[in-house]
Amino acid sequence: MKILIIFTICVLVFAGCTTVESQKMRAERDQLLKNYEDLREENSELKVKDRITDTLLGKWKFLSLEMAESGVTQEVAEAKAALYALELRNLTLEFFEEKGIYHYRGKKGGTEVFGQWTVITIRYGDEPFPFIRFIRRTGPELEKLLFAATEDGRALGLSSAPGWDAARDMSISVTPDRLYLTMHGKMQSGPAGWVQSGGVRCYFERVEK
Repeated sequence: MKILIIFTICVLVFAGCTTVESQKMRAERDQLLKNYEDLREENSELKVKDRITDTLLGKWKFLSLEMAESGVTQEVAEAKAALYALELRNLTLEFFEEKGIYHYRGKKGGTEVFGQWTVITIRYGDEPFPFIRFIRRTGPELEKLLFAATEDGRALGLSSAPGWDAARDMSISVTPDRLYLTMHGKMQSGPAGWVQSGGVRCYFERVEK
């Protein structure tokens, strides 16, 4: 009888421990799912587009042009980028909103550009990456102005090389004081997730009013 009582107590204790452990595991699982959903919500397409759009508004001055491509074309590409950057020294771009429509205008010497723009996102894995599309109204297309792109979309007239994407949309990254526009960057998956490599990158700094 005593053995039966001891056995019953052990079973109840084990069952209680199992229940507590199961509840703990469920709570941890629920928390992980919540963290994942919070992260997805934070990086939702709409929030990314709104954040980029709000930060982009204002006036920007050209800083530099950089080749992020590797391989046999590196030295040629860097030389072409350095020479063309000299032509962009006085370039300014302004992004503004008027009656619910987003416009851009820019000036480089006697060349002026004007048109509309919109931010889009393309999802790689679970993360949306921002790109910007320009609709030209007057002046040259921005691809030609910023990157001396040819009619077939080759930045600086360079032939396609590994690490370059054929997409015409520019990727965009912006902080309160820096703007980065990249043409022909290729999206690649790595240990830290999706990253953009290669391409031609244009840097701007914000002009304080």
